[in-house]
Amino acid sequence: MLRSTYVMFDAEDFSIPDPLLFKKNIVTAIEKEGYRGRIRINGYFGPKITIPQDLLDQYLEAGIYSKIFEGDRVARMNMMLVELLFWAMSHYPAGTNVLIITKNQKILEEHKVRDIIEALAVRDFYFAIEHPDTFYPPAACAESSELFIPIATRKRTLDG
Repeated sequence: MLRSTYVMFDAEDFSIPDPLLFKKNIVTAIEKEGYRGRIRINGYFGPKITIPQDLLDQYLEAGIYSKIFEGDRVARMNMMLVELLFWAMSHYPAGTNVLIITKNQKILEEHKVRDIIEALAVRDFYFAIEHPDTFYPPAACAESSELFIPIATRKRTLDG
């Protein structure tokens, strides 16, 4: 299945010490699901003052593009949704996969996320929301070469 995949990583609450391994785990998970299209990974950060430049450089070297937004979590989430809509417009009518990686357990209840996902899902966009530990478990990555692979790109119901 040749579909583009847009990965949105809410990086403000979860710093990845090895962005290259994190990206490798994401790409492997998507490929194991049978998708072979282009993969774009964006990390979304809060105020620049809180992020060391060397960390941003590591993300860029790993091919994870950093987006920095001033303001609180709501402002960052709203900007993520705006970027998602632009991504969707540029890929319509072909559809695409969207993987949102966040620690925010209530993401579907906040910031109009549910409305946007429902509107795009009927237009052949597939969504998955995962916790960062799914791709980069804190203890297990150091101990094992086994990748932790979720079912990341399969269409899911919004309740599960």
